[in-house]
Amino acid sequence: MKKFIKRLTIIVGLLLAVLFIANVLFPYFYKYPTSEYAREVSQMGESIKSEQKENEEKTENSERIRCIDDNEEALIWRLRMIGAAKESVVLSTFDLRGDDSGSEILAALYHAADRGVQIQLLIDGIYQKLFLDGNKLFQALSAHENVEVRIYNPITVMNLFRLNYRMHDKYVIVDEKMYLLGGRNTNDIFLGDKKTGINEDRDILMYDASGGESSSLLKLEDYFQQIWNEEHVSRKKSCHEQKYYTEQYVILEEKYDTLKTKYPDIDSYDDWETDTFSVDKITLIDNGTQAGRKNPQVLQAIEAFAMQGAHVIIQTPYVICNDYMYGVLEHISEKTDTKVILNAVEKGSNPWGCTDYLNQKQKILDTGVTVYELMNEHAVHTKAVLIDDDISIVGSYNLDIRSTYLDTELMLVIESSELNEQIRAVEAAYMEKSKEVQPDGQETEGSLYKEKTLDKKKQIFYSVLRILVRPFRHLL
Repeated sequence: MKKFIKRLTIIVGLLLAVLFIANVLFPYFYKYPTSEYAREVSQMGESIKSEQKENEEKTENSERIRCIDDNEEALIWRLRMIGAAKESVVLSTFDLRGDDSGSEILAALYHAADRGVQIQLLIDGIYQKLFLDGNKLFQALSAHENVEVRIYNPITVMNLFRLNYRMHDKYVIVDEKMYLLGGRNTNDIFLGDKKTGINEDRDILMYDASGGESSSLLKLEDYFQQIWNEEHVSRKKSCHEQKYYTEQYVILEEKYDTLKTKYPDIDSYDDWETDTFSVDKITLIDNGTQAGRKNPQVLQAIEAFAMQGAHVIIQTPYVICNDYMYGVLEHISEKTDTKVILNAVEKGSNPWGCTDYLNQKQKILDTGVTVYELMNEHAVHTKAVLIDDDISIVGSYNLDIRSTYLDTELMLVIESSELNEQIRAVEAAYMEKSKEVQPDGQETEGSLYKEKTLDKKKQIFYSVLRILVRPFRHLL
């Protein structure tokens, strides 16, 4: 018996060691930027100015957009898109939950599926396991004959050695004629009319007035097909046949009827061109689809575009960088006036990002950027880059190690003075609510800045966390 226990202990110890190496040590060995992609994005960046001049002489681009910064509007536009679907809906999301807003999206998808629309739903494996595994409404939707659900890198015994590689994309595609892409997850924190416990974020709705010829739409559809068929994406099997969920289908239909009472036009809205505006060009950039280590493609592209400008604003919930990423910030700030807006530690909703900022603040300032510590009413989850007065980059990418090397990420590079002006106005308001910290450490409070002091419990919490996170910051 003693020999058995000893052998079992050795086996368990070896297994834990292998799991530690695979999930903690291996991701630390970052992939380097590739020269081939560097040349590609450099050409993309250099072509911006020349293409803008050419666009002035061309007919209006068929790609039309709307910027969505309000959480309730973000829900309404998703419902309108699903309500307008005639053939297909794709929903890809990192975090879908069965709360109010999440179940309202499930109800809209069910209503569409029940009238013959084909639904493809792709969800990251961690949050699917945490929040949806026992959710009857989700199970009912999954069982519908017109719905197919797949899970990216699901939590299984076979996938225990790749737990850190997550799908961080958030987008909706409808009928090969429109899409919505941004940083919002599909739950009450980001969608709906809740006033507390929420984050602010941004989506871009793109409507293709040409009926399917939009280059960014075609590229997003190609991207979706690639990730949908990835090796580590599994089809979710329904627990029961469709007829088992009669009660849940009644609940979903009742939810949708309630939604139509609250938002009467969600299945009749048709003013897509009126409520959008034309842009010069949209370019989709991504980090790759594999559930494994990634080259820092999104950051490479952002650097290439930023180097074509003179003024750069980077909005990110938090900053967690390695030496290469600090080098990118330094490279950009040497050529441009670079400002970084992030959540102040006192207001941030991500304890890991806040803790790393406390540890690494001086390194960030040493790159030459000016930092704005934002004291907004709600934590801001927005990820955006503004370059001069005509380029806006919007999507899911955080300026952190995880988004750069581990997760899938999508960003839209949009050439539009009108969009840039809209976002710049939001950023200007955020700056007034911030404490500006210059590279030399000089601090200036904005006119709307409201100081808040961490209570004793949080001070102790962060003091302990500052020590604990250091060996694992590449996974935060």
